[in-house]
Amino acid sequence: MLWLTRKGEGFVGAPNTRHEFEQEVAKLTDSVFVGEDWPLYRAEEPIDVTVKRVMPDADWVIDRDNHLHVKKPKDRKYKVGVFTSDLHGKHHYKVTSPVVYADMVNKASYDAVFMRYPYLYGYGYDRKVFYNRLQMSKYFLPWSVDVERFKPLEKTYDVGFIGAVGDCYPIRQQVWNNLYYVARGYKMYRSMSPEGKTFERRWSELNKQHIVGDEYAKRLGETRIMVFDCSYYLYPIQKLTQTTSAGCLMMCNQPSMGKKLGFIAWKTYVEIDENTWEDVLLFFLENPKEGELVAKQGMEMTREHHNHEVRAHQFLQLLEKELE
Repeated sequence: MLWLTRKGEGFVGAPNTRHEFEQEVAKLTDSVFVGEDWPLYRAEEPIDVTVKRVMPDADWVIDRDNHLHVKKPKDRKYKVGVFTSDLHGKHHYKVTSPVVYADMVNKASYDAVFMRYPYLYGYGYDRKVFYNRLQMSKYFLPWSVDVERFKPLEKTYDVGFIGAVGDCYPIRQQVWNNLYYVARGYKMYRSMSPEGKTFERRWSELNKQHIVGDEYAKRLGETRIMVFDCSYYLYPIQKLTQTTSAGCLMMCNQPSMGKKLGFIAWKTYVEIDENTWEDVLLFFLENPKEGELVAKQGMEMTREHHNHEVRAHQFLQLLEKELE
């Protein structure tokens, strides 16, 4: 496998999670990384030239997700795939329509698309608009987690919030504004995600002002209850696996594909909305034993089914299926 993706190690959010997953895949395959920030990287080099230079016998090339404008060779022996996450648009191309975005992916001539999220809610389109519009093989391959980093520690905080707060996060906005009042008397914290583009946010440059990187994983491990939402797009975001793997009682709205992934309301997490989160939070703050079983079941489910090793094996099965 030849990876054209940029090295994501040490960056906040998706880049580092993706990097961890890629390294797990590399343990199971003959993989070479030639994307930006890797030693073998060459800017603007055509894909065919890169393949011939580095891995002439490659079975698969995994493209970076902002190379939709880069033409893929038509007569090629290898297959080309790409990962997608947000479906409501592609900021890199200033695209704010899932239809236009899907059409761009189609024109890029991929053999397969691996989707972190298959459906889009809350945007005025049919939820399957992006998925159904794709013309190549497409597979749902959700986020996974490093269970050695995100693990339960001694719980020293009663409740916390860490994350982005924007218009698409109605519950988070309420939590940000009201958490200190609702949970007064309990040990708590709140921290907003750092601003900036994805590859402008390095742990080393932000960890004095923000809870990021290993400190983020540690803080989750130390926290009994985490409150957030999956946005009104209902994406099954990374925070689902990170929070539950760390042994937190996760309180959020119901994510798309949640039941399929094992996130069952009141069994592996606690479901809330804009009208109920305050009362539900107070109940579990005042009755900690009531939430311990849910947190334990969520942790066990995530650590068994959503670790990077499991996801890497699932990914390889899909790749092999395409080569048959």
